[in-house]
Amino acid sequence: MWKKVTFCVVLVAFLGVQFADALTCYSCNTVAGCRNPSTQTCTNATANANREYLATIHSDVPTVNGSLSFLCANSTYYYSQNNSHNSEFLGCVFPATNICTLNLTNTANQNSWSRHCSTCNTDYCNPAGTFSGSTYTILGSAVALLLAKILS
Repeated sequence: MWKKVTFCVVLVAFLGVQFADALTCYSCNTVAGCRNPSTQTCTNATANANREYLATIHSDVPTVNGSLSFLCANSTYYYSQNNSHNSEFLGCVFPATNICTLNLTNTANQNSWSRHCSTCNTDYCNPAGTFSGSTYTILGSAVALLLAKILS
């Protein structure tokens, strides 16, 4: 009886440590999708899937056979001539990907694009750069409070 209990406790402990060490990132690959991004736990499978997506917009995405470490990435592209928000990616990547140094595919003039890019290695550290409804509520409440103070 105690052998079974001990085995189950050890098994749960090993599984719990594996899940506790996993990095979790926000995930999306369209401007509209990044307004309300989903989350993904970083694994070789998710990083490879993201590598495949990045290869559709970048010409020099390296192939990585696997890794024990991952990064959360946030990459946003703007067309410089009218500052329009053209493309956005959030997700798990391999550290060797160096997402912030990748070159765009199918652009005649690389100088007409600007990029905001960052990587990080803590859970949920790659938020989308868009305002959510709660942000507007907080800002509106702060303005109403300031006006109430000034007018009273």
